[in-house]
Amino acid sequence: MISVLISCLFVRLDGVINVIRDQQQNVEYIIVVQGGEEEDLASYIDSNFWTHRQDIKIIFDSNFGVAYSRNLAIKNARGEIALFSDDDVTLDSSFFDLLLKSFSDFKNCDFLTFNVEDYDGKLLKPPLCHGYHNLRSILGVGTIQIAIRLNSQTRSYKFPLDLGAGAKYPCCDEPVYLSNFLKNGNLGRHIGKTICKHPKESSGGSLDTRNKIISRLIAFRYIFGDKFGYFIFAVFICKNFKKVFFQRK
Repeated sequence: MISVLISCLFVRLDGVINVIRDQQQNVEYIIVVQGGEEEDLASYIDSNFWTHRQDIKIIFDSNFGVAYSRNLAIKNARGEIALFSDDDVTLDSSFFDLLLKSFSDFKNCDFLTFNVEDYDGKLLKPPLCHGYHNLRSILGVGTIQIAIRLNSQTRSYKFPLDLGAGAKYPCCDEPVYLSNFLKNGNLGRHIGKTICKHPKESSGGSLDTRNKIISRLIAFRYIFGDKFGYFIFAVFICKNFKKVFFQRK
């Protein structure tokens, strides 16, 4: 089974109907909803037909932050493969076959990353590798590019709660999460095929606030350790000097 794990705010729940595809055997959708009240979500589920599909499970999360919702989605997933998604993507019509074939072709891998395009057919971000991942290449990965093989080991890996959308430090939860795989001997590889489309507008890669900059430092320390993490951060600041010092709010 493939589990599609969708993080969503209550006010954006209407858009999820555009993410899920026609019901298909061996595909489930785990939708974790934050914001609003649990009673509001229960009322919404009662009054919307699409929420009653047997392949859809909607869970209320009283926490706030995408890391919480993704960790909860992993906990509730029943599949052997999980694909992370947001509430504003369009999954490729062949995503199911693409996932099965890719994980079959690379049986040694416990995570795979894919291309994501905007609605003009252009890559949202060029991959930092075209083969097996390392601690550097995962720095360029976004959540909706990631699929994982679910087993007792990988289910134990968590997104860091102090990073990611909704947290004080709103970036870089994805590479920290994937670093758990690499540090524990799991392999990952980039597959140069498109898994979904996503709107072009995104601020996740910008450096226009102090907290977005500090997000990088925290992530580098998670991934590379304190000493080398500070060194990598210093290199990062030098390479992005103009963005850091002339575009901050």
